[in-house]
Amino acid sequence: MLVPLSSILPLLLALATASPALARGFVGNEDYAAQSRNLLRSSMARRDGGISSQVASVSFTLGQGDMAKDYLSPISSNHKSYTVTSDWGLDSLVGVTTPVTVLTVDGEVTCDVLGKKVSEFMAVDDVFDTIPQGPYYATIGSSGAVLTEIYRLYKDEAQALTTAVIPTVDGGFTALSANVPGLNTLSIPVPSRVYTAYLDNPRPLEGRRIAVKDLYDLAGIHTGGGNRAYQNIYPPRTATAFSMQRLIDQGGIIVARAKTSTFANGETATADWVDQMCPFNPRGDGYQQPSSSSSGPGAAIAAYDWLDNTIGSDTGCSIICPAGAQGVFGMRPTHGAIDLTGVIPMMPDMDTAGFFSRDAVKGRDFSKGWYGDRFGNYTSLPKTLKFPNGSWSGFDGIAAGPILEKFRADLLDFVRPQTVDTRSDYESVWNETGYYEAAGNRNISVYMGGNWGGLVYHWQWFNFGAPFFEDYQAANDGRNPFVAPSPAGRWAFGRTNITEEMYQDFHRRKDTYQQFITKHVLTHDNDTCTNAIIVSPSTTGSTNYRNIYRQAPSPNIGTTAGEGVDPFASGTPELIIPIGQVPYESNITNHTEYLPVTVALQAARDCDYVLWDLAAALQEAGVISAVSTGRTGFPVV
Repeated sequence: MLVPLSSILPLLLALATASPALARGFVGNEDYAAQSRNLLRSSMARRDGGISSQVASVSFTLGQGDMAKDYLSPISSNHKSYTVTSDWGLDSLVGVTTPVTVLTVDGEVTCDVLGKKVSEFMAVDDVFDTIPQGPYYATIGSSGAVLTEIYRLYKDEAQALTTAVIPTVDGGFTALSANVPGLNTLSIPVPSRVYTAYLDNPRPLEGRRIAVKDLYDLAGIHTGGGNRAYQNIYPPRTATAFSMQRLIDQGGIIVARAKTSTFANGETATADWVDQMCPFNPRGDGYQQPSSSSSGPGAAIAAYDWLDNTIGSDTGCSIICPAGAQGVFGMRPTHGAIDLTGVIPMMPDMDTAGFFSRDAVKGRDFSKGWYGDRFGNYTSLPKTLKFPNGSWSGFDGIAAGPILEKFRADLLDFVRPQTVDTRSDYESVWNETGYYEAAGNRNISVYMGGNWGGLVYHWQWFNFGAPFFEDYQAANDGRNPFVAPSPAGRWAFGRTNITEEMYQDFHRRKDTYQQFITKHVLTHDNDTCTNAIIVSPSTTGSTNYRNIYRQAPSPNIGTTAGEGVDPFASGTPELIIPIGQVPYESNITNHTEYLPVTVALQAARDCDYVLWDLAAALQEAGVISAVSTGRTGFPVV
């Protein structure tokens, strides 16, 4: 039975404006442009200072030819160091600089004891194993020796990263001052795992090596947002983004910035990436699109064993899509999962800070270490699984079909839900609960048509793009900065085609849709947190070559929305899970290669840990597995 429109409108208005769970909250990055402008002004006032210099680091190579490995030790006073006093008997070594080992030994020091200790180090480390002399660099003087940490330098062959960083003693960062030979590749400094392997009270993320998307501020480092003009006009940041400081405080080690498409807008290789090279997806033949926005974090986690996690952001598939393209675990969290102060905004009411992982168990632990107690507890898994028919049909005759069907059967067997829902859309629920009438007799598809673009294109131009243009013009005799085709077109559309009245209407529609999903589709449950989990195929191993010329972007906002639950408008969490890979004949390598097959899990708001716990349990039960780096995420059988 339909609820009369006159009775539901006051309810809709009250819920949308008063409910703490649904009210528009301050996420922290709304005034990022103003913060950047203040930073620019303060830096210009300091430019009359003198110039000083010091040796910042030393680098050395061990081995020859293909076996050579490169290392660096930051030796300036701004980096961590330890002092060994002269009473250690170092007189004969004054003036010597050399790699050394610092280790703790119980009892008598014998060759056997030292050999055992070295074996322990080699078992936990990929830096120490090629430096039997140890993970410190000793500068020996008359008063003792100063020991500084040693970093192994790795090449960024996937060109997924923008800046290599090393932490400083004042809580900031410096950019790497050494380089390993390579074609357009950065050298990334990676610290020894021995430094954190034997701590008595390790923090939740202790020793995790992390690369972060070039939207997050790091003190001492420029934030570029994928744009050269933006990178150059504003000075290095003076504070680290709240979310990144949380990682550091929990023991994470940030080693690099990862590339983003321009200001997180959608871009494709051989089309839109102008200011920097699009990252290379390592899967298959190495010339497939990495997807967009969090392209760098997605490509890096799939390419490098020496990274444990990468940080992305997601406003409209910016983590979900790269995770599917690279075949890794990727989480778009509940909107508002963590404070976004110090993060370049796309549209704060949909911006989220998420991450990538190659392992579900480690991903679960990383999620809980980063977000902490942000999400509530639950006692059992949901009793309903939803497999939308629309997304699960059409797989007959394609290689991914059996993989998807096996996962579906294994998941049902593992969860044993009481109810299996196969509805593809929620139009009937929309109608039955009175939202159809409240929406002016419009179904969800029409009501939400153009909503994402209408909000993002308008907001990012007026609140981020326009101030950037003004600051650049003021510093460059009225010249405009270059902006890549995708955001340039979107911003032009947003400022000329979306009025403030239209923008506010799009916002009301988003709030109403979020309320509908939260109250009637993915609802909170005291025992299971979420009343259901929606399971949908994400990627099916289709090719998407990066060496294809494409048409120039022609921004529009569309007129209809797709079926299913939109996590961007609803603020609900979504987790991508890799479940297999399928072969294809590459027109690049003329060889059989493999591309990933993935699925997406969705839950109610604030039920992120339900998804991660389920994924970890599936991995521990052997239903899914962790993935490897390189061409294939799974063994080829």
